[in-house]
Amino acid sequence: MEKLGVHRDASQLISVREFLTSWDASVIPGMEMISTKSDAAMLKALSKEMGTPIDTLQELSTVCGVQRDELERRQKNPTYKTFIKKAMRMKKCDYLMNFPPDAAQVKEECPKEFCVQHPDVIITAHVHQPNNTHLSFNMKIGLDQTLLVLGCERLTDLRDKITCVNDLALAGDLSENPDFTPEHYAKDIYKSGFFYIEGCFYNDFRDGGSQDYSQVIRDWAKEPGRGIGPMQSVAMEDTSFLDLNIRLGQPYIYLHQGDSCTYHMVLSHQDPQDIRDYPLVTHKHLKNQTKCRVCQMHASRWMAYDSEHSPENPSFFCEQCFRALHYDEHGNKIGNFQAFRYFDKSAVI
Repeated sequence: MEKLGVHRDASQLISVREFLTSWDASVIPGMEMISTKSDAAMLKALSKEMGTPIDTLQELSTVCGVQRDELERRQKNPTYKTFIKKAMRMKKCDYLMNFPPDAAQVKEECPKEFCVQHPDVIITAHVHQPNNTHLSFNMKIGLDQTLLVLGCERLTDLRDKITCVNDLALAGDLSENPDFTPEHYAKDIYKSGFFYIEGCFYNDFRDGGSQDYSQVIRDWAKEPGRGIGPMQSVAMEDTSFLDLNIRLGQPYIYLHQGDSCTYHMVLSHQDPQDIRDYPLVTHKHLKNQTKCRVCQMHASRWMAYDSEHSPENPSFFCEQCFRALHYDEHGNKIGNFQAFRYFDKSAVI
């Protein structure tokens, strides 16, 4: 019988720090020589370990390489070669579309002070889309973003790297003053949040006004007869990933914005050698853009309730269409409606 609360595909409980300290660097010759451009160093180390000239190793990698048959097929069949090149090009385009232009640039050699310090571990965090509705047995929660995090980093480093469109939300009706420039977004007001990992709540207490969102859950869990508690609460900013005991493949929780935004997070193992790249985003969900209901061209910037210019309620408008339909030439409001700033995820993240 499976242990209660443990996913059937999850690994045994692993201490990240013990895993790191038990690592045998001699398994990979030349580990201490690894840098962002490590091919030459690795080849030199292998040559020393095997007592074989570097030229011989280079020839072996060509003659006995795992892609030898594939390369020969491409040479013999020009049509197949063209097909493979097109497929590789499209795959790379799909991959790069997830990132800003500067992320696709080839970096120069990493400065020594920013190189990842060995030994360390890299953990892959798969953050799934928030879903507050009940899921049926065969439904899956879509993947929203994937990040790589170093064992030496704090949990707050990961939290700061997770992007959520709800952090940009604005409270209140702005229909009377659509030109209002907000000083604070939701992320500036609701700064609290927690990770729930293996029976422990890791709360973000960096801000003096932070709330312990886990308190009500922990009070409920420790009630007599539930057999759940007691549960711990630890400061996220004081905890590194090396301090964790985790199960690879086990769903964990990331909650912020009160109880209105809850993500599922799955940790796995998976490595750039520039420490400035971490936490490293490796996947973002490409969401379809919410188009303006009038022009069907531009991304929506306003969400209006009770607008007489749309059969939908609420209705979505781009900046130009919203102002043209709901305000006169002097900027005065026309009609009785409410308007709220709308941030489309595909347009702002």
